[in-house]
Parts: sequence; C-alpha cells; structure tokens
Amino acid sequence: MKNLKSIVLLLALIIKVEAFANFINAKVKVTGITCSMCSNSVNKALSSLTFVDKIEVDLEKAIFTISFKPNQTVNIDEIKNKIEGAGFSVGELIADFKFENVSITNDFHYQFQNSTYHFVNVKNQKLNDIVAVKFVDKGLTSTKEFKKYTTLTTFKCIKTGTTEACCNSNTKQRIYHITI
Repeated sequence: MKNLKSIVLLLALIIKVEAFANFINAKVKVTGITCSMCSNSVNKALSSLTFVDKIEVDLEKAIFTISFKPNQTVNIDEIKNKIEGAGFSVGELIADFKFENVSITNDFHYQFQNSTYHFVNVKNQKLNDIVAVKFVDKGLTSTKEFKKYTTLTTFKCIKTGTTEACCNSNTKQRIYHITI
C-alpha cells in the first residue's frame, strides 16, 4: 500500500510538471530561400536537433513548421544557429506554447527550462491554454520589428539578450523577448 501511494504521488508530480508549460511547435520564416535545394538544406539542419519531432515546409512562403518532441527542452537559439549555419536567416519565429494559469503583465519575466522569457508590449492577462508567442529578439525577427520592440520597453536586456542587463541579476542568463 505504501508503494502504491508513492507511485501515485510521483505520477501526480510528473503530470503537474508536464501540464504547467510546454513548447508545442514553431513556425519559422526563413529569409534567403530561393529554391528547393535551399529548403532541403535548412530542413536537414533543423532535423538534426534532438528536440525536433517533424518539420513541414511551405516552400512558397519559406515557412518551416517545426513540431517538438514532448517533454524535451527546446532551445530557440539552436534553431536560429542551425538556420544560419545552413546559410540563411530567421525572418520571424512564432512558437505555440502551452501555459497553465500564468498571469502576465507588460515586462513580466517568465522562467522556463533554464531560460527567461520577457513579455514586451502585452496587456495584463491570464494565459491558460496554447498561445502563439512571437520572438522579437535580434536575429529572431526582422530588423525593423526588433527596432520597434526596443522602443516598447525600458529594459536594456532586449538589446543584450541576457539577464545581466536587467532583472537585477548578477548572472548572465539568456533572456528571450516575446509578445502575443
């Protein structure tokens, strides 16, 4: 009976952690793609990421829809690096993220999988489902969009991409800037 209670408690903890937040998929607009060979190069590079489950490509729009493996840590910078390593750039990255009862405000910082996510130019709201978040960091959106969002926050971290420049932090942890 004691073992059964331990198993039930362990399962409850695992289910709670998994249900709290999770990347589901991302749509990445890749700039510089002109042909199917270019698309294949990016597809091959992204497929090598351990957290990628499958990739669908819209060649006409140069959009890669990446589905992530459940319970895997997703690294947005690795996606960017793979695309750049294939000779292209990220023009836009929008990820579907499952939130459970997360209240956000403008400039709210959310911790998830060893990264910080800084909400920029958002209204006060509670996130309790799958939400499309747009990354507005340099290299994860167009230069025009990045410049626009740097004016919508007073936090310097949007320019450096690390918590060292804000958050009263003594550590230099990666910080992503997102909007809804």
